Order: sequence, then structure tokens, then C-alpha cells
Amino acid sequence: MRILIFTDLDGSLLNHDDYSYEAALPALEKIKAANIPLIIVTSKTRGEVEPLQRELDISAPFIVENGGGIFFPESPELKNPVDGEKVEKYTVLGLGATYRDIRKFFAKVASRFSIRGFGDMTAAEIANLTGLPEIDVELARRREFTEPFLAENELDIGKIEKLALLEGLKITKGGRFFHLIGLGQDKGIAVKKVIDIYRNNGNQETLVTIGIGDSENDLPMLQQVDIPVLIPRPQRGFLHLELPRLVRAREEGCLGWNSAVGCILDNLAGGYLPDKVIPCP
Repeated sequence: MRILIFTDLDGSLLNHDDYSYEAALPALEKIKAANIPLIIVTSKTRGEVEPLQRELDISAPFIVENGGGIFFPESPELKNPVDGEKVEKYTVLGLGATYRDIRKFFAKVASRFSIRGFGDMTAAEIANLTGLPEIDVELARRREFTEPFLAENELDIGKIEKLALLEGLKITKGGRFFHLIGLGQDKGIAVKKVIDIYRNNGNQETLVTIGIGDSENDLPMLQQVDIPVLIPRPQRGFLHLELPRLVRAREEGCLGWNSAVGCILDNLAGGYLPDKVIPCP
């Protein structure tokens, strides 16, 4: 059996308020010991993900900006993952629109609606909204595929999305921001592509996929995996979601991530079959 784990960051592996993953270290050690690819799937940028990968000693592919781009490092397991663009040490599969095109559209609708994106905010403003140190904010502003934004009146979102669809764009909702993204991207599309690539590079082993998330923009990812894991959100609890084999973590953030992933891996080690429910309380 070959296991792949796909995980959201903010509110899932990383706590919503302090961005800590400390409580998830026991499960992270299990993953590392079992040589399981841990594939980050996030609204964050490549610049934000790379330091975290180094910190956690992760060498797996990663998905950034809500599925806008998939970055494949060189890997003996994935010899020829995709016919993507060579960017530095990666093969990159871009699924989204370019940031330049997104900002061009954003500027047009911003003249009609009260919305502000990362491209309109100072580093201090973004730091205040996210709780990130300003040095990390600079990494968050190096966008390639999407624009996070806030709307003064959230009733305008439906109107903006209708205009976005005409330009090949759409809107998704994360934990803190709305995100303007390409029509041909979301976390689910990117996750499916990665799963297919692992299958094409694999042998006859059964491939079992786990996905962990907490927000609306994680739903497409959770719908693509064998074992979806939902993390409760601070003050708001769980998203409304019903899927086969859905596991609801008991705690928020990295503590819930740790207990749910640890339980699932213990069950898989005991001979779990994909058509059975994981008995995690």
C-alpha cells in the first residue's frame, strides 16, 4: 500500500492564530518514518512554502495559491512527472491565470466595488490582517497565480464573480480572504493531477490518499481523496460536509491534525481497505 497525504496549512497543519505546527510533530514523525509524501496544498505562495518545506525536511511536490501551480522537485520516485516548465530546481505545472492578468481584471472591478487585494495593501496592513511578521509578508506578496482580497460588502462577491467568469476567472473563499483565481484551477484539480502522476509513476501497489483541510477552498481537495479529514475552525466549528469515510478532527489546528492523522495511519497499518470507514473518534 502506498499512502499520499495532502494537507492545507492555515487552520490545519498550522494553527490559525500563531501558525504553530508543534502539536503535530508526533504525526509528522510517523509520516517521515514511513516515507509518506506529505504534499502541501495551500493558498500561500511558493516563497512561503519553501522555508516550511526546509524546516520540516519535506522534499515532496507542493501545490500553491489554491491550485494555481504545482511544483515538482527532482525525485527518483517521479522520474518524469509532467511536461511542465523548468523553473529553477522545479518542473512547474501552471493551472491558473497569471498574476498580471488577474491584477488587470482586479483593477477594473475595484473601480466599481469596495475591494482591496494584496497588491493594494502595504506590508504593515497585510501583517495586521494575517498576524504574519513583515518579513514573511514580503514572501506572501510574491504572487504568481492568484490575488487574495477583502470586500467591504460581501454581498458584492456574487456580482464580481459573474464578471470574473467572463474573463476566465472565479472566486474562492479561504480562512481569511477571498481569492481571485483562474477558472481552470482549484485545490481539487491540482490534487487529482498529482494523484494521477503518482499512479503513472508507481507499481501495482494500492494507492490510498488522505486530504486535510478546514475551509471552503479545501472542499475540492477533500472530494478527490480516499480519506478526507475536516479540521474545526475557531469559533465557527466544522464546515457543512458529508463525504464517505470523512474524519472530523476533535481539536482545532495542528492538535486536531495530529490526532486525526495519527489515528488514520494506525488504522492503515492495521490493514484498512479503502471501502471501509476509518474508526477515529
